[in-house]
Amino acid sequence: MSPYRSWRWPLAAVALAAGVFVRPAARPLAAQNDPALSAAVRLAAEGRGDSARRLVEGVLSRVHPGDSAYAEALFWHARLATFGDSAEQGLRQVTVDYPTSSWADDALLELAALAMTAGNPASARALAERIRSDYAGSDLRASAALWAGRAALEMADVAGGCAELDSARLEAPRDIDLQNRIAYFRARCPPPPATPPETAAVAPPAPALAPPPDSADEAPATTYFVQVGASRSDGEIQRYVDIMSRTRWPTHVVRGPDGFRRVRVGPFATLREAEAVAREARRMVGGAPYVVQGP
Repeated sequence: MSPYRSWRWPLAAVALAAGVFVRPAARPLAAQNDPALSAAVRLAAEGRGDSARRLVEGVLSRVHPGDSAYAEALFWHARLATFGDSAEQGLRQVTVDYPTSSWADDALLELAALAMTAGNPASARALAERIRSDYAGSDLRASAALWAGRAALEMADVAGGCAELDSARLEAPRDIDLQNRIAYFRARCPPPPATPPETAAVAPPAPALAPPPDSADEAPATTYFVQVGASRSDGEIQRYVDIMSRTRWPTHVVRGPDGFRRVRVGPFATLREAEAVAREARRMVGGAPYVVQGP
């Protein structure tokens, strides 16, 4: 991944605004060493997809295929493509022709997301695992483990999927969004085996237990929310809010300690209800809305 990227755009929001091919974003991506590419992604986020693509095509026309900037432009040309086939072809070119580029691991992760969208978890898992095996210094290793774990669970490899999710959880302890997504998929994993109690000396009788609390004092039932998107950009947050405010679900903006604001709808009393809303939200905004536990 490029060390010079200084700001992030949620890619599903960029795609929705620009009218480009929408798929679940592998993760929020950052821009860009070339100012023209930075401007292109900003234009896409403003809904000016054609202008964004023309800027990227201009960069491709003036840089030499042997330059490092070419791989960067090629990546964004694919990412702003209007059709899935065009996106996949461009991303694969980055990974094949520019495997040492700082954008190659990003391209692999986007390809993994494409494969999952196409219903090919085996390919998605292989692509995600390639990041972990071939790019030891990548800061996408935790995200790759999440995608590999998701794919493995879809393939009914519960042990392998849960191991990948546990790796992702350990490798990115401060990434709140990633931890929420890991927890959601980790719920499909069996609980760890109980530790057998140690033999202890006979203790004196315990004091009588207090009567159980009234139902009003019991812990509240778990509630669920659907996280639609997250961003530091006022415009991006407002776009999510505008779309979701037209639904029947209460919409909330939650500010996190990492500076990102998260747009959520809910609460919902059951996980099944929340998952149904997440599927509906995906059709409305694209990307990958997912379930988180309340409050």
